[in-house]
Amino acid sequence: MAASEDSFKEKLTNSLTQQLSEYELLKSMYPNNDDIILTDTNILVDITNFVENESETEYTPGHLDFILNLNIDGSKLEVSVNLPSFYPSEEPDLYVRCNQLNRYQETTLNAELSNFLKENFVGEVCIYSAVSWLQDNLPKFTEQLANRASAYIIPESKCTDDDKFVRLWIYSHHIYNKRKRDEIESKAKDLNLTGFCLPGKPGIICVEGAGSDCKEWWSIIKSMSWKKIVIKMTETFEISEKEKEQKFHKFQEIHFPSSSVRSKHADMSGLSKYMDEHGLTEIFKNMFGISEI
Repeated sequence: MAASEDSFKEKLTNSLTQQLSEYELLKSMYPNNDDIILTDTNILVDITNFVENESETEYTPGHLDFILNLNIDGSKLEVSVNLPSFYPSEEPDLYVRCNQLNRYQETTLNAELSNFLKENFVGEVCIYSAVSWLQDNLPKFTEQLANRASAYIIPESKCTDDDKFVRLWIYSHHIYNKRKRDEIESKAKDLNLTGFCLPGKPGIICVEGAGSDCKEWWSIIKSMSWKKIVIKMTETFEISEKEKEQKFHKFQEIHFPSSSVRSKHADMSGLSKYMDEHGLTEIFKNMFGISEI
Protein backbone atom coordinates (compact mmCIF):
# COMPACT_ATOMS: atom_id res chain seq x y z
CA MET A 1 0.00 0.00 0.00
CA ALA A 2 2.82 2.37 1.02
CA ALA A 3 4.69 1.62 -2.21
CA SER A 4 1.55 2.38 -4.22
CA GLU A 5 1.10 5.69 -2.40
CA ASP A 6 4.77 6.57 -3.00
CA SER A 7 4.39 5.79 -6.70
CA PHE A 8 1.25 7.94 -6.92
CA LYS A 9 2.94 10.88 -5.19
CA GLU A 10 6.06 10.54 -7.34
CA LYS A 11 4.00 10.59 -10.53
CA LEU A 12 1.93 13.52 -9.30
CA THR A 13 5.01 15.45 -8.16
CA ASN A 14 6.65 14.97 -11.55
CA SER A 15 3.49 16.14 -13.36
CA LEU A 16 3.05 19.20 -11.17
CA THR A 17 6.74 20.11 -11.49
CA GLN A 18 6.36 20.20 -15.28
CA GLN A 19 3.20 22.28 -14.94
CA LEU A 20 4.98 24.85 -12.75
CA SER A 21 7.88 25.05 -15.21
CA GLU A 22 5.55 25.61 -18.15
CA TYR A 23 3.55 28.20 -16.21
CA GLU A 24 6.76 30.10 -15.35
CA LEU A 25 7.73 30.08 -19.04
CA LEU A 26 4.36 31.56 -19.95
CA LYS A 27 4.68 34.20 -17.21
CA SER A 28 8.09 35.23 -18.54
CA MET A 29 6.57 35.66 -22.00
CA TYR A 30 3.41 37.39 -20.78
CA PRO A 31 4.48 39.36 -17.69
CA ASN A 32 1.64 41.88 -17.40
CA ASN A 33 -0.82 41.33 -14.55
CA ASP A 34 -3.80 40.92 -16.89
CA ASP A 35 -2.01 38.59 -19.35
CA ILE A 36 -2.48 35.51 -17.17
CA ILE A 37 -5.25 35.35 -14.58
CA LEU A 38 -5.35 32.46 -12.11
CA THR A 39 -8.77 31.14 -11.17
CA ASP A 40 -7.46 30.30 -7.68
CA THR A 41 -4.81 32.77 -6.52
CA ASN A 42 -3.50 30.31 -3.91
CA ILE A 43 -3.03 27.37 -6.26
CA LEU A 44 0.64 28.05 -7.07
CA VAL A 45 1.51 28.06 -3.37
CA ASP A 46 -0.44 24.83 -2.84
CA ILE A 47 1.28 23.09 -5.75
CA THR A 48 4.75 24.37 -4.80
CA ASN A 49 4.32 23.18 -1.20
CA PHE A 50 3.25 19.76 -2.43
CA VAL A 51 6.16 19.47 -4.85
CA GLU A 52 8.65 20.56 -2.20
CA ASN A 53 7.04 18.13 0.27
CA GLU A 54 6.22 20.92 2.70
CA SER A 55 2.59 19.90 3.10
CA GLU A 56 2.18 17.67 6.15
CA THR A 57 -1.37 16.63 5.28
CA GLU A 58 -2.70 14.15 2.74
CA TYR A 59 -4.20 17.06 0.81
CA THR A 60 -3.68 16.90 -2.95
CA PRO A 61 -3.61 20.33 -4.62
CA GLY A 62 -6.35 21.34 -7.02
CA HIS A 63 -5.94 21.91 -10.73
CA LEU A 64 -3.87 24.70 -12.21
CA ASP A 65 -6.60 26.71 -13.93
CA PHE A 66 -6.03 30.09 -15.60
CA ILE A 67 -7.03 32.47 -18.36
CA LEU A 68 -4.39 33.51 -20.90
CA ASN A 69 -5.25 36.74 -22.69
CA LEU A 70 -3.64 37.12 -26.12
CA ASN A 71 -3.63 39.79 -28.80
CA ILE A 72 -2.90 38.34 -32.22
CA ASP A 73 -2.88 40.75 -35.16
CA GLY A 74 -5.41 42.97 -33.43
CA SER A 75 -7.72 40.09 -32.43
CA LYS A 76 -8.22 39.58 -28.71
CA LEU A 77 -8.27 35.95 -27.58
CA GLU A 78 -9.17 34.52 -24.20
CA VAL A 79 -7.65 31.06 -23.74
CA SER A 80 -9.15 29.17 -20.83
CA VAL A 81 -6.68 26.55 -19.54
CA ASN A 82 -7.39 23.76 -17.07
CA LEU A 83 -4.59 21.30 -16.40
CA PRO A 84 -5.58 17.89 -14.99
CA SER A 85 -3.49 16.72 -12.04
CA PHE A 86 -1.43 14.38 -14.22
CA TYR A 87 -0.94 16.71 -17.19
CA PRO A 88 1.08 16.34 -19.41
CA SER A 89 0.29 12.59 -19.23
CA GLU A 90 -3.39 13.59 -19.40
CA GLU A 91 -4.74 15.93 -22.06
CA PRO A 92 -5.13 19.60 -21.11
CA ASP A 93 -8.56 21.20 -21.17
CA LEU A 94 -8.40 24.27 -23.44
CA TYR A 95 -11.06 26.54 -24.84
CA VAL A 96 -10.46 29.66 -26.92
CA ARG A 97 -12.88 32.55 -27.19
CA CYS A 98 -12.47 35.46 -29.62
CA ASN A 99 -14.99 38.26 -29.97
CA GLN A 100 -13.85 38.87 -33.55
CA LEU A 101 -15.09 35.41 -34.58
CA ASN A 102 -18.67 34.30 -34.93
CA ARG A 103 -20.01 31.17 -33.23
CA TYR A 104 -19.12 28.76 -36.03
CA GLN A 105 -15.64 30.15 -36.62
CA GLU A 106 -14.92 29.89 -32.91
CA THR A 107 -16.18 26.31 -32.79
CA THR A 108 -14.05 25.35 -35.78
CA LEU A 109 -10.99 27.04 -34.28
CA ASN A 110 -11.32 25.02 -31.06
CA ALA A 111 -11.90 21.76 -32.91
CA GLU A 112 -8.81 22.22 -35.10
CA LEU A 113 -6.64 23.27 -32.15
CA SER A 114 -7.75 20.18 -30.24
CA ASN A 115 -6.89 17.92 -33.19
CA PHE A 116 -3.48 19.56 -33.58
CA LEU A 117 -2.57 18.94 -29.93
CA LYS A 118 -3.86 15.34 -29.94
CA GLU A 119 -1.90 14.50 -33.07
CA ASN A 120 1.38 16.10 -32.01
CA PHE A 121 1.74 16.43 -28.25
CA VAL A 122 0.43 13.33 -26.49
CA GLY A 123 2.23 13.14 -23.13
CA GLU A 124 4.12 16.40 -23.65
CA VAL A 125 3.63 19.92 -22.31
CA CYS A 126 1.85 21.84 -25.03
CA ILE A 127 0.32 25.15 -23.84
CA TYR A 128 3.05 27.22 -25.48
CA SER A 129 2.66 25.08 -28.62
CA ALA A 130 -1.06 25.87 -28.56
CA VAL A 131 -0.24 29.60 -28.38
CA SER A 132 2.15 29.26 -31.33
CA TRP A 133 -0.49 27.39 -33.32
CA LEU A 134 -3.01 30.15 -32.64
CA GLN A 135 -0.54 32.81 -33.76
CA ASP A 136 0.06 30.93 -37.02
CA ASN A 137 -3.52 29.88 -37.75
CA LEU A 138 -5.84 32.59 -36.45
CA PRO A 139 -5.60 34.67 -39.67
CA LYS A 140 -7.24 31.95 -41.74
CA PHE A 141 -10.26 32.01 -39.43
CA THR A 142 -10.62 35.78 -39.45
CA GLU A 143 -10.01 36.12 -43.20
CA GLN A 144 -10.98 32.90 -44.97
CA LEU A 145 -13.87 31.41 -42.98
CA ALA A 146 -16.24 34.34 -43.17
CA ASN A 147 -17.96 33.00 -46.27
CA ARG A 148 -18.11 29.46 -44.91
CA ALA A 149 -19.32 30.24 -41.40
CA SER A 150 -23.02 30.08 -42.10
CA ALA A 151 -22.60 26.64 -43.65
CA TYR A 152 -20.68 25.15 -40.73
CA ILE A 153 -23.15 23.05 -38.79
CA ILE A 154 -22.04 19.61 -37.67
CA PRO A 155 -24.64 16.96 -38.55
CA GLU A 156 -25.75 14.90 -35.58
CA SER A 157 -27.55 11.69 -36.38
CA LYS A 158 -28.41 10.98 -32.77
CA CYS A 159 -30.45 14.15 -32.45
CA THR A 160 -34.07 13.67 -33.36
CA ASP A 161 -36.47 15.39 -35.76
CA ASP A 162 -36.48 19.16 -35.66
CA ASP A 163 -40.21 19.40 -35.03
CA LYS A 164 -40.11 17.35 -31.82
CA PHE A 165 -39.65 18.32 -28.18
CA VAL A 166 -36.35 16.72 -27.19
CA ARG A 167 -34.44 16.10 -23.97
CA LEU A 168 -30.76 15.14 -24.24
CA TRP A 169 -28.83 13.51 -21.40
CA ILE A 170 -25.11 14.06 -21.86
CA TYR A 171 -22.21 12.42 -20.05
CA SER A 172 -18.68 13.83 -20.01
CA HIS A 173 -15.55 12.33 -18.47
CA HIS A 174 -15.22 15.61 -16.57
CA ILE A 175 -16.34 19.24 -16.73
CA TYR A 176 -13.96 21.57 -14.88
CA ASN A 177 -13.08 24.41 -17.24
CA LYS A 178 -14.90 27.62 -16.29
CA ARG A 179 -15.03 28.92 -19.85
CA LYS A 180 -16.59 25.70 -21.12
CA ARG A 181 -19.12 25.80 -18.32
CA ASP A 182 -20.00 29.37 -19.25
CA GLU A 183 -20.39 28.38 -22.90
CA ILE A 184 -22.60 25.40 -22.06
CA GLU A 185 -24.93 27.69 -20.15
CA SER A 186 -24.85 30.73 -22.43
CA LYS A 187 -25.46 28.72 -25.62
CA ALA A 188 -28.38 26.94 -23.97
CA LYS A 189 -29.92 30.26 -22.95
CA ASP A 190 -29.31 31.74 -26.42
CA LEU A 191 -31.32 28.87 -27.91
CA ASN A 192 -34.07 28.94 -25.26
CA LEU A 193 -33.13 25.52 -23.92
CA THR A 194 -33.79 24.48 -20.34
CA GLY A 195 -32.04 21.95 -18.11
CA PHE A 196 -28.85 21.86 -16.05
CA CYS A 197 -25.12 21.25 -15.99
CA LEU A 198 -23.46 19.43 -13.08
CA PRO A 199 -19.70 20.11 -13.27
CA GLY A 200 -17.08 17.77 -11.86
CA LYS A 201 -16.04 14.21 -12.64
CA PRO A 202 -18.12 12.94 -14.32
CA GLY A 203 -19.92 15.93 -15.80
CA ILE A 204 -23.63 15.58 -16.46
CA ILE A 205 -25.70 17.85 -18.71
CA CYS A 206 -29.40 17.83 -19.51
CA VAL A 207 -30.86 20.09 -22.20
CA GLU A 208 -34.46 20.14 -23.39
CA GLY A 209 -36.22 22.13 -26.07
CA ALA A 210 -37.02 22.11 -29.78
CA GLY A 211 -35.14 19.41 -31.67
CA SER A 212 -33.48 21.88 -34.04
CA ASP A 213 -32.24 24.01 -31.13
CA CYS A 214 -30.91 20.98 -29.26
CA LYS A 215 -29.11 19.90 -32.44
CA GLU A 216 -27.48 23.31 -32.87
CA TRP A 217 -26.43 23.46 -29.20
CA TRP A 218 -24.92 19.97 -29.32
CA SER A 219 -23.00 20.68 -32.55
CA ILE A 220 -21.29 23.60 -30.82
CA ILE A 221 -20.59 21.96 -27.46
CA LYS A 222 -19.30 18.62 -28.72
CA SER A 223 -16.73 20.37 -30.95
CA MET A 224 -14.87 21.72 -27.94
CA SER A 225 -11.85 19.81 -26.64
CA TRP A 226 -13.15 16.92 -24.51
CA LYS A 227 -11.56 13.75 -23.20
CA LYS A 228 -14.97 12.12 -23.64
CA ILE A 229 -18.45 13.51 -24.17
CA VAL A 230 -21.45 11.54 -25.44
CA ILE A 231 -25.22 11.69 -25.61
CA LYS A 232 -26.16 8.94 -23.18
CA MET A 233 -29.93 9.10 -23.66
CA THR A 234 -32.42 10.96 -25.86
CA GLU A 235 -36.07 11.48 -24.96
CA THR A 236 -38.41 12.53 -27.76
CA PHE A 237 -41.96 13.86 -27.52
CA GLU A 238 -44.44 15.48 -29.86
CA ILE A 239 -44.17 19.25 -29.75
CA SER A 240 -47.76 19.37 -28.49
CA GLU A 241 -46.60 17.50 -25.35
CA LYS A 242 -44.05 20.14 -24.37
CA GLU A 243 -46.13 21.72 -21.60
CA LYS A 244 -46.70 18.34 -19.98
CA GLU A 245 -43.23 16.86 -20.48
CA GLN A 246 -40.94 19.83 -19.84
CA LYS A 247 -39.13 19.27 -16.53
CA PHE A 248 -37.18 22.50 -16.19
CA HIS A 249 -38.04 26.18 -16.60
CA LYS A 250 -34.53 27.55 -17.15
CA PHE A 251 -30.99 26.35 -17.74
CA GLN A 252 -28.58 26.54 -14.83
CA GLU A 253 -25.37 25.11 -13.41
CA ILE A 254 -26.22 23.13 -10.29
CA HIS A 255 -24.27 22.48 -7.08
CA PHE A 256 -25.24 20.80 -3.85
CA PRO A 257 -24.57 22.10 -0.30
CA SER A 258 -23.21 18.73 0.85
CA SER A 259 -20.41 18.78 -1.73
CA SER A 260 -16.86 19.31 -0.50
CA VAL A 261 -15.41 22.66 -1.56
CA ARG A 262 -12.15 20.93 -2.51
CA SER A 263 -13.71 17.95 -4.27
CA LYS A 264 -13.49 17.68 -8.03
CA HIS A 265 -15.97 14.81 -8.13
CA ALA A 266 -19.61 15.34 -9.02
CA ASP A 267 -22.06 14.73 -6.16
CA MET A 268 -24.08 11.77 -7.47
CA SER A 269 -26.14 11.55 -4.29
CA GLY A 270 -27.16 15.18 -4.66
CA LEU A 271 -27.93 14.64 -8.35
CA SER A 272 -30.12 11.64 -7.52
CA LYS A 273 -32.20 13.70 -5.09
CA TYR A 274 -32.37 16.61 -7.56
CA MET A 275 -33.68 14.36 -10.32
CA ASP A 276 -36.15 12.74 -7.91
CA GLU A 277 -37.55 16.21 -7.21
CA HIS A 278 -38.07 16.76 -10.94
CA GLY A 279 -39.79 13.44 -11.53
CA LEU A 280 -36.78 11.88 -13.22
CA THR A 281 -36.02 8.97 -10.88
CA GLU A 282 -36.24 6.34 -13.61
CA ILE A 283 -34.01 8.34 -15.94
CA PHE A 284 -31.32 8.52 -13.24
CA LYS A 285 -31.48 4.75 -12.77
CA ASN A 286 -31.31 4.11 -16.50
CA MET A 287 -28.39 6.49 -17.04
CA PHE A 288 -26.24 4.96 -14.35
CA GLY A 289 -27.35 1.35 -14.69
CA ILE A 290 -29.09 1.19 -11.32
CA SER A 291 -31.73 -1.52 -11.02
CA GLU A 292 -34.13 -2.44 -8.26
CA ILE A 293 -33.02 -5.37 -6.10
